[in-house]
Amino acid sequence: MTTDAQGLALSAGEEIAPLLDQAIHDYFAWRGDPIGTLASATEADPGFALGHAAIASLMVLGGVPGSNKDVRARLDTAAALPANARERAHLAAAQAFAAGAMVRATDIWEAILIDYPTDALALRFAHDSYFYLGHSFSIRDSIARVLDQWDRDDPLYGFVLGQYAFGLEEAGDLAKAEAMGRAALARNAEDAWAVHAVAHVLEMTSRQAEGIAFLRETRPDWSKGIWLSVHNGWHLALYLIEAGRGGEVLADYDAHVAPKIGGDSLLDLVDASALLWRLELAGVDVGPRWQAIAAQWLTHVDDHVLAFNDLHIAMAAARAGRGDDVAALRRSLDAYQAGDDDADNRVITRDVGRSVIEGVLAHAEGDHAGAVSHLLPCRYKWIRIGGSHAQRDLLTQTLIDAAEKSGQHRLAHALWAERAGWRPTAPVLERYAAARRRR
Repeated sequence: MTTDAQGLALSAGEEIAPLLDQAIHDYFAWRGDPIGTLASATEADPGFALGHAAIASLMVLGGVPGSNKDVRARLDTAAALPANARERAHLAAAQAFAAGAMVRATDIWEAILIDYPTDALALRFAHDSYFYLGHSFSIRDSIARVLDQWDRDDPLYGFVLGQYAFGLEEAGDLAKAEAMGRAALARNAEDAWAVHAVAHVLEMTSRQAEGIAFLRETRPDWSKGIWLSVHNGWHLALYLIEAGRGGEVLADYDAHVAPKIGGDSLLDLVDASALLWRLELAGVDVGPRWQAIAAQWLTHVDDHVLAFNDLHIAMAAARAGRGDDVAALRRSLDAYQAGDDDADNRVITRDVGRSVIEGVLAHAEGDHAGAVSHLLPCRYKWIRIGGSHAQRDLLTQTLIDAAEKSGQHRLAHALWAERAGWRPTAPVLERYAAARRRR
């Protein structure tokens, strides 16, 4: 019987297991080409059903619409092949995710983990999906339920610790998150996701100077995780912006972000948009940099995989001054919302995503009162668009800026008072004091 590195049975030839193990390792390490490696496995053994299903899941998780012909072909191929019960469950999860039933997909992956707690694909697929859904406690608990059943000597164990660290951070257990993240890094200094988890803790605890030192010292290690390198650089930028060092952020952007825009990684595009938006909120002139981002984003204007992505399309199109593209996005969103199914992202877009998108568009268009009217009512619901607390903080900053610029000084004071309570950095306290005088 062929098994993977965790001892789980595979309906494939013995030559396939090393390829699957390599793909899984690279997926956890944010490096290499997991889809390409799995494609090689399915070429070597066209009957490898799990390989076809996993490729479909990875494609959709990477932002490819479930209706894409290549996704459909992989799912159809897998459905026609013999497979064991675990592999058939993976196919069912992939089919659900491609159909827009993200929550249903996570339920299936979690059911796999009850019976097979070391199923690395199910563990990571669920983790990423919860991140997309903004299910903070599930990010934590999915790992907690299986962690004690992983062999500490397993090559993936350190990566699992890094996942747990991020879940702990998103659930608010910052001290334990930092300890777990640093334990993961002690095992593997190149664990980009563990670096990411520690960076989140330093952000949420307002330790900007420490964060700058940490990410600059470890950059040679985390930059090897090529699929997460821009994002970890984005975390460095957050610290620098808070410290008033926008010029350094622009230099880093030009060196490390701009050259990757054409690569069309949606995470990189999200980070590029969010970074320039935050710089502008801080009063930094970003010049013509929006144009390249907007042009790349608009190739995805009709995808609507996540409201979170559509939000960043809106930012880029509006700040690039591309009025026709903004109009195209609005038309596409209108048609998408009118769809006759209840796919998870469609419901999220109807309930909160569209309000958030219209809020940032209003802000970009100079309608700051309109931005407040869209953003304020949904601020405790926008967790549903996904992303992390640190990423969604952009919306809070936008709301505060809109309140100030629309002359709603009492609201601005209240929001700054709230922010000063949990993020008492010198810049925040200065802005809070100024807002207090104006109220």
